[in-house]
Amino acid sequence: MKRILPLQSSYKIFLTALLAVFISQQLFSQDYGKSYVNITKGTTGSTIEPGDTLEIRGTFIVRSGTFLLCSFSDVVPTNTTYVPGTLRVLTNEGKIFRQWTDAAGDDPATISGSNITINLGKGATSTTGGSIKNTDKPSFYGGSCIMVAAYRVVVNAVAYGTKIGIGNGGLIYKSGPVVNITFPEDTIVVYQNYGICSNTVGTNAVLSEYGGTFGSGNVKDRGASSSVPSNYTYAVFSTTTNMPNDYYYGISNNTSGGSTPATGYSTLDTWAFPDNSQTPSHRIFSVWDIIGDHTGASNPLLGNPPTDDNAGATGGYMLAINASYRTDTAFLDTVKNLCPNTYYQYVAWFRNICSKCGCDSNGKGASGGAGYIPTGIGDSSGVHPNLTFNVNGADYYTTGDILHTGQWIQKGFIYKTGATETSMVISIRNNAPGGGGNDWVIDDIGVATCSPNISLTPDKPDTLCQGATDTVRFKITSFFNNYTEWRIEQTYDNGITWTSPGIDTTGANPNGSATPVYDSSINQYSYIISRYYKLDNIHNLVMYRIVIASTVANLSDVNCSFAASTPKAVYEVNCLVLLPANIIYFNGLIKNGFANLKWTTTNETANLKYVIERSTDQINFAPIGTMNATAPEGYGTTYNFIDNNPITGNTYYRIRITNGNNQKITPIVLLSNSAVDFEVVSLVNPFADAISMNITAPDQAQATFTLVDMYGRIMNQQKQILNAGFNNVNIYGLGTIADGAYALLITYKDKRISKHVLKLTK
Repeated sequence: MKRILPLQSSYKIFLTALLAVFISQQLFSQDYGKSYVNITKGTTGSTIEPGDTLEIRGTFIVRSGTFLLCSFSDVVPTNTTYVPGTLRVLTNEGKIFRQWTDAAGDDPATISGSNITINLGKGATSTTGGSIKNTDKPSFYGGSCIMVAAYRVVVNAVAYGTKIGIGNGGLIYKSGPVVNITFPEDTIVVYQNYGICSNTVGTNAVLSEYGGTFGSGNVKDRGASSSVPSNYTYAVFSTTTNMPNDYYYGISNNTSGGSTPATGYSTLDTWAFPDNSQTPSHRIFSVWDIIGDHTGASNPLLGNPPTDDNAGATGGYMLAINASYRTDTAFLDTVKNLCPNTYYQYVAWFRNICSKCGCDSNGKGASGGAGYIPTGIGDSSGVHPNLTFNVNGADYYTTGDILHTGQWIQKGFIYKTGATETSMVISIRNNAPGGGGNDWVIDDIGVATCSPNISLTPDKPDTLCQGATDTVRFKITSFFNNYTEWRIEQTYDNGITWTSPGIDTTGANPNGSATPVYDSSINQYSYIISRYYKLDNIHNLVMYRIVIASTVANLSDVNCSFAASTPKAVYEVNCLVLLPANIIYFNGLIKNGFANLKWTTTNETANLKYVIERSTDQINFAPIGTMNATAPEGYGTTYNFIDNNPITGNTYYRIRITNGNNQKITPIVLLSNSAVDFEVVSLVNPFADAISMNITAPDQAQATFTLVDMYGRIMNQQKQILNAGFNNVNIYGLGTIADGAYALLITYKDKRISKHVLKLTK
């Protein structure tokens, strides 16, 4: 006979074990994480640099039940030095809850060599961990205990690029069997802080989530995002269910409670904190800000107003994160099609959306009345968002604490790709333990190239005789020293086709490598490329440009190279027969919005014509009219011409004198329907024996030009009358001064301009 009793006993044992696991999961709920904050950089945000003080934190959260033998352990990271007297237990707001000594045996914490132990909870001693239950302090509304073990280190004076491992370490607790937790690995890179660029160019390399903007629509809450890891759960905004709650996220164009007025929908952010004007509240948790997204906002700090979807309006979406108690990744993306050896700016806009979310260590909330201990003076926002930007598995940047200010703030850093790197995995990790704050939104995530600046010296076109030699000079400036490769190109068809101009008159190549030199006066790296090209006897116009890149291969990739936005234009004229005709006076004024030009001639010849040309950029001139000469041969007269196109902004005029075979061009006249500023619009730099520049002035007055050396000594001083509008100014007599750097001071009425110039004898 088969015995079934043992089988029944085994089944009962299995059910008992299964029930025990179930009960344990229900009665004992915990979470944990490890993170760090850059104490030195505070709320500013930065990369991790030598000398920075980091606070390393191990967080243990008990949401239900009681846990025994609770203990945190770690090893001081290599390339850092422990800060004595910083063993402590913090609240989730970063306040000191318990402070311990470094010595062994006198309290629950100790450091021995590089080994750190912080025993946690009630009854903890120097040799064993204590007990923590969900109702213990530091308390989160009396229902959870959030305890943060922490210590501080200083980053040693290591080289940029050094990696520091701050992960691992352990956590021990017991709710049944003893559990040993090893925190995952985490690596930071000691990296130079370049700030963020002011001159990014090109398309956003972020392709996911509508180019980092999260899209737009006339439905209040859009769907989930594949860029948010599964450790966060998607939820629509609701004050009925208080969603998104901790560990949840939402994507919306309006952070109010719901989609209809009955469920808390609102486009106003003037409700009280907490908002008890109706049930359910207009505000999530009765305290969240009610805002719109950031994309395209006229005021980037204030952002857009919340979208009135019920009225059919369309608004941009933003990602809202209600941070988890643990510290983990909130956004993850792979950026592709990058250029090797190139600096990229990675930025995003953030906003802390809760001003009344604080919960003190006694479990008292900011909106709960008397007795609440605020986060700081005038601050009841609670846990401040603090985020890390991670590239390819290593941390490069932390935002610092993002305070509640009622405004958006841009955070980011500059990353240089490797020699063959064309893609990178970027993640944004939450550093601060959630609960009582740490509610934030993100929008307009961008990755773009930090471009160099290319300028003509001088920044003006030339008119030269056919067959003459023209000087083509470009100055390259950049905050970085990697744009070393360059190539000169020319075009005869106004930029449709660019080709190599070949070897110049000195035998120099049209391409090569340069060594940028740091210029402390402008806080940038720079170099100048000069070439000397002989004009042909065929074309009327030739233009030159320079293309630069960080590698030779990148020069041939239009997405990884930079071309001068303003080419050097050279007009070729036939100078074999000199035109005796001349314009001795040329000026203009605006009447009823139109340009009235006037010029006086002398020594006119047969078949002479005056071609009036107009430009809005001082480079590209187009003919707008032609007048035949009317004076007897050898004499002159006065001509008037009205431009039928109204003046809009700065407009430049010149006259081309021609008899069919030969021509000459007058100086330029500037007319404007708005006030003309006093400014230097172009300057030949460096110079040899004279300084040439173009200056605009609002009216006629005397200007003083003073050249001083680095010791403040006056090397040359001249005075010239500036006419209203456009002026070509030349400072002669500088051939005898020594090569070197000088300051050119230009005084006009009560205004003064200072320019750095370089004397360089060819």
